[in-house]
Amino acid sequence: METSTIRSKLYIFIVVYLGVQAALIAPQAFAASVSSREYQVKAAFLYNFIQFTEWPAAKTADNNNTISIGVIGDDPFGAAFDPVKEKTVKNKKMVIKRFGRFTELIKGANEDKSKPAENTEALRKCHVLFVCDSEKENLSKIIEIVKDSGVLTVGQSENFLDAGGIIRFIKEAEKVAFEVNLIAAKEAGVQVSSQVLRLAKRVITDETADDKNK
Repeated sequence: METSTIRSKLYIFIVVYLGVQAALIAPQAFAASVSSREYQVKAAFLYNFIQFTEWPAAKTADNNNTISIGVIGDDPFGAAFDPVKEKTVKNKKMVIKRFGRFTELIKGANEDKSKPAENTEALRKCHVLFVCDSEKENLSKIIEIVKDSGVLTVGQSENFLDAGGIIRFIKEAEKVAFEVNLIAAKEAGVQVSSQVLRLAKRVITDETADDKNK
């Protein structure tokens, strides 16, 4: 990708970042609640993460004309995705897929428990998968199902990165920030741009993991 294009996309990312952060701390006179503004911020981040992520070639093949953000669990986003759904990103139409709770999704699983349920295949086809707080107890199972299928996993539970998730949202001074687990990204075959890493509050690499284990 040409340097000018990268800089242009990064500029857009930063503008969106500053804009949604301002919305997050806007006065109550604005219609949206604090919670809904928070998830508008997170929806904007998810949309922009797509622009700064590279997936395995099979995931973005020409015969796949959509890029999907999946939400598993008790969905907190409401209408937060409305401004970005069905937009074009990476020359593909963006779609939002809501899966409900994991326990419901795996009902009717095959008797062979060594294989994931057929109806979890939709999770593996997502480009981005946001794992809601309601799925804390199932987090490791969800990560295990999608870990080798080129899915950018995003969540916000405390142990999300330790469980193998790639990006975790955090709150810092009443603003939304994020951390990145590059080890998990590499295992998933997903490349997160250095432009995103520069905005991250923490980046876990092989080196930082080694330091933690010393």
